[in-house]
Amino acid sequence: MDGVCVVADADVGFVDSLFRVGKSSRVFWDVGWLQPLSPSPSGVPVGREAELRAIAACLAGVFEGGVGRNVFVYGKSGAGKTFCVRYVLDRVRAFVESKGLDVLVVYVNAGKTRSPYFTLLEVVRAVGVDVPSSGWQFSRLKEEFERVRADKPIIIAIDEFESLIFKQREPLVYYVNRQPKVTLILISNKFEDIAGLPERAKSTLQALPVMFDCYSVEVAKKILMERIEKAFQLSAVEEKYIDWLAEIASQVGDIRVCFNILLTAGLLAECEGKTKLEKEHFLSATKTIQHTI
Repeated sequence: MDGVCVVADADVGFVDSLFRVGKSSRVFWDVGWLQPLSPSPSGVPVGREAELRAIAACLAGVFEGGVGRNVFVYGKSGAGKTFCVRYVLDRVRAFVESKGLDVLVVYVNAGKTRSPYFTLLEVVRAVGVDVPSSGWQFSRLKEEFERVRADKPIIIAIDEFESLIFKQREPLVYYVNRQPKVTLILISNKFEDIAGLPERAKSTLQALPVMFDCYSVEVAKKILMERIEKAFQLSAVEEKYIDWLAEIASQVGDIRVCFNILLTAGLLAECEGKTKLEKEHFLSATKTIQHTI
């Protein structure tokens, strides 16, 4: 069966070896770098300089007049949207701290909060209010948000914001955007998602669209090589397979699919006692993963 390692009863001790990832593994060094949500090994986005500049330019106004330009970041899953936004927010926080500025920076994932109420709750918590998980009305959250931030500039990034669009009786984005000195970054997969906002919200938002297109083959290869150097033993993955995976990443648009292929192929190689990933491992891994994407 494709993708499954069958071990004879007499060789059950081999199973233990699969759990010893690191120096004892013949293939892997640290499989954590192949997890879909693991950070970039370098900590810096690769091949997204133009997108980073666009987002940063929109936020520059926060340090001049207290408010920047709203941004709508969109593109396929696995294109680096969240990583790039959070990278810029980290740079903003560092700049604010170094200059002693009173600017608030908040990131919230609406895909996890799932409702306008809990999204605003997380925003209010992020600005320093100890809010219980239940018991407060929406109006009280608003009052606390307005009280604590007073006249301070604030940047709020809402990831997967499309999760809120059809669930809100009162448009949360509209409310937040109407507050003084608020700069919004909305993150979603499709450009059409912003069309789901009520007309009054779209009218005042006027966000700059920043599209994250699929990675080029060259950029995808750089990203994959960074991961492979951290995840695998030296020379476990030949360059020809990295080139092949980079082509897949560029076509599919989701670099994390290739992390999954690498992890699956590596486990198959480990299962067979190999020290290198071979063609059949990649073919089997790709065939298995095709059923999940």
